[in-house]
Amino acid sequence: SGRVCAKHPEQSVTMSARQPEIKGGSMDYDPKAVLLTGAAGFIASNTAIRLVKEHPDVLFVVLDKLDYCANLKNLEPIMRYKNFEFVKGDILSADLVNFIITKFDIDTIYHFAAQTHVDNSFGNSLTFTENNVLGTHTLLECWRANQTQIKRFIHVSTDEVYGENKESEASEKENAENEFCETKSMLLPTNPYAASKAAAEVMVRSYMHSFNLPAIITRGNNVYGPRQYPEKLIPKFIFRLERGKALCVHGKGTPRRSYLYVEDAAEAYETVLFKGQIGQIYNVGTKAEISVLEVTKALIKAFGLRHEEEKWIEFVPDRHFNDQRYFISTAKLEALGWKPRVTFEEGLKRTIDWYRKNSDHWKEEEVVGALVAHPRRVG
Repeated sequence: SGRVCAKHPEQSVTMSARQPEIKGGSMDYDPKAVLLTGAAGFIASNTAIRLVKEHPDVLFVVLDKLDYCANLKNLEPIMRYKNFEFVKGDILSADLVNFIITKFDIDTIYHFAAQTHVDNSFGNSLTFTENNVLGTHTLLECWRANQTQIKRFIHVSTDEVYGENKESEASEKENAENEFCETKSMLLPTNPYAASKAAAEVMVRSYMHSFNLPAIITRGNNVYGPRQYPEKLIPKFIFRLERGKALCVHGKGTPRRSYLYVEDAAEAYETVLFKGQIGQIYNVGTKAEISVLEVTKALIKAFGLRHEEEKWIEFVPDRHFNDQRYFISTAKLEALGWKPRVTFEEGLKRTIDWYRKNSDHWKEEEVVGALVAHPRRVG
């Protein structure tokens, strides 16, 4: 059920006089009420915090079933804002989604909700199909039932749908005549998680063709920062170091990833909401790549343990398959006026500081299973 939230005591009446402009020009899209799915999770909660605070004239309604990796504490900074509502529930419930759309006069769906951890997808892949594919399909049908009211559907996907990519920025420039095109690129996922996200995307694109769904798709890099459940690399290793445990590196730690600080990601999703164009696919990320082993060593150094680095690294068996790298072009998003601003070094410092100051954000029993080398959830 929904909960009406009181006005934040620090929010002045004059805040609603105007909405701040996003870099790159005036806003092209003017939503009045946005449904954010899965926004008690990591990326979406940080996005929700930014949107609620920066756009007081827009109502933001969060729908989240509060699965294991979600946390209502993630939304505490905006709980009392007058333009925020929270509803606990599942996107698989079409009746609930349709009720929310009607009750809050929703005109935009911003779909973040998903199961996202690759390791878990090797052990319980059916859950990923159910949540990521059927959940998305349910939302699409809810759009069909309310298509005269809902003007935009933004689907948040992942760069992992492209599959392993051995191209580099240099080779991309050398092959300018074959410029990377998100809307025409083949989807070649290599694990059950990525496959479920690719399937969800295909469903979205089918509705765009068959029913003129006014959709935008985003595909994001790895994101890190405050409020991330510690099953992912950086928060897991922070938790392990805080507990005096060695860092379990898969294989030889050679896979390279681009890590985007979550505040930059939130700003990117804000840009897509207000300035993104229907029918487009936007990659969200950074070109600065770093290997898993380099991330590991950076964390050990940040904890002041560089002098005994080898003691804190434990190499463990690799995943069934581990993509070596993903390279994406963010030129289309940058053309809207967005660019990442936080360096990896600065973002890592902010992240460590946040986890140290918020050590009680999760109960110990809620995270202990996530801190092992290869977490597996059975349900």
